[in-house]
Amino acid sequence: MVVSRVLRQRGKTPKYAIFLDGKYTFDVGDMTLMKFGLTTGKTLQPEMVEKIKDADLFHQGQKVALNYISYRPRSSGEVMVRLNQKGFPLGVAQRVVQHFQSVSLINDLEFARMFVRDRLRAKLLGRALLKQQLLAKGMSRQIIDNVLSEYVSDESQQKAATDLANKRLKLAKRSFARLEPLKRKRRLFEFLLRRGFSSDVANKTVRRILD
Repeated sequence: MVVSRVLRQRGKTPKYAIFLDGKYTFDVGDMTLMKFGLTTGKTLQPEMVEKIKDADLFHQGQKVALNYISYRPRSSGEVMVRLNQKGFPLGVAQRVVQHFQSVSLINDLEFARMFVRDRLRAKLLGRALLKQQLLAKGMSRQIIDNVLSEYVSDESQQKAATDLANKRLKLAKRSFARLEPLKRKRRLFEFLLRRGFSSDVANKTVRRILD
């Protein structure tokens, strides 16, 4: 197959339509065009055509991922989802993420540490809720366990639960006052569970405050 025409398309991002043997075949970006020297008259074997298409997809995926992480740090899972939403094949998305990890543009361990620090500064949260949020970001269970062991101790959980319970009682003083003692305890216990605290921590907190 011979490149019979290279046509620049309109748009902000340079993009070129490649014609082989007089027929439109595929598009490439400027980097791919230069890398493979796609000029009129160049002969391409079928396997080279596939290699060019794959290389261009990989390069376009890198551009999308780089733009995505430029606003704030992202996990590998978030980048994978973004590339999937943009229509990139799974294999290409995985290669982009692996490349970004190799050059430290994506670091799930540091992302998880930052995420947990920020959440704990902003809110009083339990270990289970933090774990759930990290799983939603695509973190591995090993990274989650390591990071939570670094930043969340049994003592800090008990203190956070106590502070949160006292805050809750203060804000809902009237509604809690109208409840029977057992309902009051159950209501506070369930509130702490929803915020991610273990049943043991929640139970100890309720007994300490309401008994």
